[in-house]
Amino acid sequence: MQEHLIIDGNNAMHAIPEIMRELAKDRNMARDSLLRLLEPVVNDGDRLTVVFDGREGRGSIQKHRNFDLFAVVYSSSSEGADGVIERMVMAAKQPARICVITNDNLIRNCAYANGASAMRVEQFVKRLDHSIDQVKRRTEQVRNGSQLKSEPFHNRLEFPEV
Repeated sequence: MQEHLIIDGNNAMHAIPEIMRELAKDRNMARDSLLRLLEPVVNDGDRLTVVFDGREGRGSIQKHRNFDLFAVVYSSSSEGADGVIERMVMAAKQPARICVITNDNLIRNCAYANGASAMRVEQFVKRLDHSIDQVKRRTEQVRNGSQLKSEPFHNRLEFPEV
């Protein structure tokens, strides 16, 4: 079953120390780093939407690179990212498939109240680390050819001789 992960982008940037250091220097660079960090999640088949507070004016939705399952949303200046996330969860036809990633208690409570799940950013980063490790292992197996070689079947049951 495909999961839809909705990530509070600004909240995540402040919760991940490496990105927070970049954020102090350049907000756009920090956003790009966060989006690149999240790419392995899409490789696992999950749908991913990262919501950032918008710049002045209207909101926008765009694909990240050429990933069909990876959307980046910039809220309108009047609504804010929190409002977009809450509206997405409340309008979902299958909220049980949604997991909201944020450290904001109000947004997490909104997710729970509408049948979605929620996860703290730190928990999600651990899950992401696990996904990256799995991709690494698969890549190494293919490179080494170990995935192509399978152990032959051996019947280990002993039959009495007749």
